[in-house]
Amino acid sequence: MDEIRPLDMSKDYIVLQVRIGSTRLPGKLLLPLCGMTVFEHILRRLQKTSRTCGLVVATTASTAPFIRDTAKRYGAGVVVGSEEDVLSRYVLAVERYEIRNVIRATGDNPLVSIEYLVRALELHRAENADLTAFPDLPYGTGIEVIKSTALVTADRRACDPLEREHITQYLYRHPTRFRIVVGKPDDAFFRRELRLTVDTKEDYDRMVRIYGALYRGSPIGLYRVIEYLDTAGGPAGGPDG
Repeated sequence: MDEIRPLDMSKDYIVLQVRIGSTRLPGKLLLPLCGMTVFEHILRRLQKTSRTCGLVVATTASTAPFIRDTAKRYGAGVVVGSEEDVLSRYVLAVERYEIRNVIRATGDNPLVSIEYLVRALELHRAENADLTAFPDLPYGTGIEVIKSTALVTADRRACDPLEREHITQYLYRHPTRFRIVVGKPDDAFFRRELRLTVDTKEDYDRMVRIYGALYRGSPIGLYRVIEYLDTAGGPAGGPDG
């Protein structure tokens, strides 16, 4: 059975997509990182925001047994859906939790920026957007905010497998149908060239070095990561917030 949480009236939820399968770095979600798994670090970061009413992990049948107990321990709900059709997995979460706005996060990013998550959600609400993002943040630190009605529309119309796997592709490909808002980060965080994700062994080794240098028991701020990479000769990787 999927874990169901009580709903908050705001109906804005972080939906974290995760699965164990990975051709480039198998099992990356459960790799160790400073005494916890990559998955746990992501959950701890996402817990830091008080602007959303909850956190849901959207996963697959093959992954759920490995992450369900951990998700529950961190107060996250779990929905289980298609392995490849990630868009349908998100719509399942939207329907199960009656979500208004989805804050999309992924299981690759243990340095996801909480500051810009909040800023993106505030901008999204202010602009009444269908999709809001800060694409110029370091790669692996940003999120997308999507209005649930736009996701449902994409689910009904998207046929291309790429649009099913990458849930906002249909929206980006039809900019006249949707209100898409692109935010600009502060100059210090305008670092699109930095890579801070875990998709390859090189990415993971970089993350281990960053956490080894900076992690002291609480989520690392994005600026500290950028400063470390700039001043300590760290490899071009990327920050968090």
